[in-house]
Amino acid sequence: MTSSSHGRRFAALALLSGLVTVLPSCSGGPSPSPRSEAARPPIGRESRFAEDVVALAARSRAVPEPPIRTLLVGSSIFRNWSSAAVDLPVGRTLNHGFGGARTWELVAYAEDLVVEFEPEVVVCYCGSNDVDAGESAESIAGRVEVFMDVVEQGVPGVRIVYVAINRAPQKRGRWGVVDAANSMIETICRAGPNRRFVDVNEGLFDAEGEPRLELYLEDGLHFRPRAYREVFGPAVRDALDGPGSSGSR
Repeated sequence: MTSSSHGRRFAALALLSGLVTVLPSCSGGPSPSPRSEAARPPIGRESRFAEDVVALAARSRAVPEPPIRTLLVGSSIFRNWSSAAVDLPVGRTLNHGFGGARTWELVAYAEDLVVEFEPEVVVCYCGSNDVDAGESAESIAGRVEVFMDVVEQGVPGVRIVYVAINRAPQKRGRWGVVDAANSMIETICRAGPNRRFVDVNEGLFDAEGEPRLELYLEDGLHFRPRAYREVFGPAVRDALDGPGSSGSR
């Protein structure tokens, strides 16, 4: 790894470290900043999947074929996208999705799964499991923003594509939270010149406004290959081919 790569990794780690420090309050005692609160796991919820993350990183590290064009990261919605290397533009594609991922784990493992590999584009899907865990839209969006900041600090010039949380049949009772989180994250993406928000939900619904059940597995959450081929792939390709797609680091 080059000295510049070490410098970027150090910068990302420093940012993460800074996000979890406390700042003096007006009363003289320590109080956490809003950004540090967003970076921390919710109370009583540990960061899991460390072994999965180590295995993912080791597998990718063992294939020295830089540069990496596109890196997928997030939960099982992306882990199950087995055809991503074919569905997305030409170039080396890594899939670092891991089952069960929640946004606080996305932040915790940002350096190991993303920054170290210095991709040109990061495509992220995470938040579904937060919704199932009862997290608020505000907390989900806040941690997504922290993740984006850490990645941008660690990989200057990187482009980030966030794929909207899908309004899955399994989440019908919490669609309001899904919609609110997506709206907030879309606003966060608009604040960064190299960020794009991709809403796949239009393609996942029929003309009557109901989920296209033929795209889902029996659990009403995960997808059949057809969904990636017909909805996810085209939507992400459009984002990657849009303004700024020819930029380089």
